[in-house]
Amino acid sequence: MRTESHISITRTTVREGEISRHAGTRFEGGRAYAVATGLGLPRSWPMATSAILVGFERGLEETRTKQGPPPAGLTGAGRALHCAERARASLADLCEQLVERSLPDASFVALLVEHGDLHVVSAGPTRAYLHRRGKPQRLTPREEPAGGVLRSAVSHCHVVLEPGDLLMMGSVSAFSMRAISQVVSVLQADPRTAPAVIASVLTDPAGQAGVGAGAVVMRVE
Repeated sequence: MRTESHISITRTTVREGEISRHAGTRFEGGRAYAVATGLGLPRSWPMATSAILVGFERGLEETRTKQGPPPAGLTGAGRALHCAERARASLADLCEQLVERSLPDASFVALLVEHGDLHVVSAGPTRAYLHRRGKPQRLTPREEPAGGVLRSAVSHCHVVLEPGDLLMMGSVSAFSMRAISQVVSVLQADPRTAPAVIASVLTDPAGQAGVGAGAVVMRVE
């Protein structure tokens, strides 16, 4: 099973300047992605999102082996949840080192593809959707917690992928009504629209509005 994917990030305007509130990274040759959104004070956003992504990558490395099964039987859901907990621990460690009255926090959503299975883990307000045969299916909780990784439980969703599936995930700001309506129009005109185009359609409205966004789009061949 082959996948084509793209990540798009737009910056946030704060006091007439731009800052990176959203961050995303591609891992393991495109088999895993994570998008984090900073919460709290703007000056803490880059620190918080970086800690989340570093922790998630550390979890991937800890459960990766050159030969044989991953250690401790961590495959699929177990591996994805382990990476989410490592992301939480990484941010918690950062908070322990800071002397701040308002500690940083961040929401995040990540995907992991293994042997044709998709695992999505998230904490805090995020969005992930599976578009299959023209119908969307939400993969993140509909009741979004106000807090981020440090104050929210990690959710997990498992889907067996099929050829033609389109996955879209990222920050809440990437799924505004304007962005969603534009994506619907694009897919109606061409169901095979490239993931790079769809990712830009999701994040551009938020970028133009100054709120910024982060999104990952993956298509299964």
